[in-house]
Amino acid sequence: MRSQVRHAIVVVALLAAVATGRVNPQKWNLDDLRAFSGLTPDQWKAVDSGNPQAKVLDTQQKREVAVVGVAHVRANTACFIAQLQDIENFKKNPAVLRIRKFVRPIDPRDLEDFSLETGDLAALRNCRDGDCNVKLPISAVERLGRDMDWSRPDYAARAQSIFREESLAYVEAYLDRGNASLIEYRDKNKPVRLADEFRAVLDARPGLSEFVPEFHDYLAQYPSEPLPGVSEFFYWSTESFGLKPVASITHVSIYVQPGRAVVASKQIYASHYFDASLGLTVALDDAGEASAPGMYLVYVNRSRIDFLDGFFGGLRRALARGRLRDGMRKNLAEAVRKLESSCAEDP
Repeated sequence: MRSQVRHAIVVVALLAAVATGRVNPQKWNLDDLRAFSGLTPDQWKAVDSGNPQAKVLDTQQKREVAVVGVAHVRANTACFIAQLQDIENFKKNPAVLRIRKFVRPIDPRDLEDFSLETGDLAALRNCRDGDCNVKLPISAVERLGRDMDWSRPDYAARAQSIFREESLAYVEAYLDRGNASLIEYRDKNKPVRLADEFRAVLDARPGLSEFVPEFHDYLAQYPSEPLPGVSEFFYWSTESFGLKPVASITHVSIYVQPGRAVVASKQIYASHYFDASLGLTVALDDAGEASAPGMYLVYVNRSRIDFLDGFFGGLRRALARGRLRDGMRKNLAEAVRKLESSCAEDP
């Protein structure tokens, strides 16, 4: 019943927006989607035959990896968006250790379980500007150095409290000032500005600048240029990547039009590895066969990862490319399974 209500809310809000003229009809179609994906005609034939496809994209930046996945799903865009809104269940898999969705206005309780791993807490003792084994806002690094008494038996709880307080202040600043307030990672000698990294992955191709330019501009100028038809939410998560679990915060923006949608999942903080990460998900209803309704689902992810630079960066990139392709196929197949199961039960 709750799923039916969610679907109704999505449809009613969309129809109301169209009726009042606040939404400009999208012009992109299946041909545009094929061009956006970068897949070959043979790969698209495989997609139409029910075989999800994945492809690793070439990048100019050594730290950057990019992958695209495409599938045909027996579901529709409205159901996909409703499932995505329930992100805690939609992302559920063994690699996601903890996750929680939150929306504005932010309540401090939204982040009460957001925390660093035990090993990260131990590393904070020696954390300094330019030398830290955890990526943190510089204000958190300064507070840890100034306010922490590491000899106290409750040092771990106090350190977690500072981490949550600084994370809350960071999200609130982002909601107020947007990209201008994005973190500058200073865990290494060379600072990395997330605002610059984000703009680079946003402008990369295949991307939004030609495919859905108004949504590209909305993301680039957030929050100064509101766009009718866009909704948003946030989630924090702790996920297993490589040697260390990663605590992160993601901003999800959903641009819905009749029969289609574009979703941007923008990582605004990560405790390890990631200097930037942007996922773009595009859904388009397939009206080709009335007897077999469905939709096309395209996912493109671009991430800039700190350990892909340096002496062993080339070897790590080669290993990462293979794992990215295999991981995309696996995750896409799981997403298709979940959507088809959930949407069949409550279309």
